[in-house]
Amino acid sequence: MSTELDFPPPLVVLSPPRSFSSLTSAMLGAHPQSAGLPELQLFMTDHMDPLLKFFALSPGNLQDGLLRSVAQLYFGEQTDATVDQAKGWLAERRHLSTAAMFQLLARKVAPQVLVEKSIATVWRPGFLRRLRRAAPHARYLHLLRHPRGQCSSLVNMIGHREDSVAADLKDHSTDPPTFDPQIAWLQIHQNILRALSDVPAEQVMRVRGEDVLADPERHLAEIVRWAGMRDDAEALDAMLHPERSIFARIGPPSAPYGSDPKFLENPVFRPQQSKPQTLDGPLPWRDDLPGFVPEVLEQARAFGYR
Repeated sequence: MSTELDFPPPLVVLSPPRSFSSLTSAMLGAHPQSAGLPELQLFMTDHMDPLLKFFALSPGNLQDGLLRSVAQLYFGEQTDATVDQAKGWLAERRHLSTAAMFQLLARKVAPQVLVEKSIATVWRPGFLRRLRRAAPHARYLHLLRHPRGQCSSLVNMIGHREDSVAADLKDHSTDPPTFDPQIAWLQIHQNILRALSDVPAEQVMRVRGEDVLADPERHLAEIVRWAGMRDDAEALDAMLHPERSIFARIGPPSAPYGSDPKFLENPVFRPQQSKPQTLDGPLPWRDDLPGFVPEVLEQARAFGYR
């Protein structure tokens, strides 16, 4: 595949869940020169046909972001009627690769920069490889969050449920396996680091989500300059109001989500200083360990957490 594509380099946000990614992506997507879409979830398969079949058989709302994007971009609004039209539009293109679909959407929003954030992509190395092939000139924003804050937030969101998601959150070195979200924190960041290891340095930026929330003007300006967009006062003000996005709200009943439901219910940005987090001490979700495992401590320190 040629590395010269006929649309601006997409801005792809990669992070574990509960890393301020919905808010950060929405703020970047509110920039006048960008188009922030809901989570497309395209790269779980190579082609659209098996992806659409997977969506149809899966519980939950994995397909909502793609349906809302197509409804808005090709049919002008997000309603149950245009979501039905979006389903037909996608069915007619089920022969395409998922990379071709991603490129089709990127061309549709051009000359604006497509901002993409799909949490499913980071769970498997193969998903990240598909993303890389789809847009070899993309810019990748690796978004961080302290493991204690990220893991605590994940526990609060999903609890100790028993399903396929929870299987990725277990320490399988114990018998029976023990619920421990630090395992996923480490694995996802390792997936991202490996996937980006051969990407040119100018296409990768790493930033702590806590820093973005504490000083958004500074850090958003740094990100958009790196992404080739302007950083004037008008652009910064736009990014501080993600609630103005046509996707920053609950969608129609047939496709309500496409992002973190809590964010969609209240997408207003409020500057905040995160509570200081420590790498030392016991873990509230696990009582059989004295604290984080050595591999997590090493990776967190490499990211600048203390």
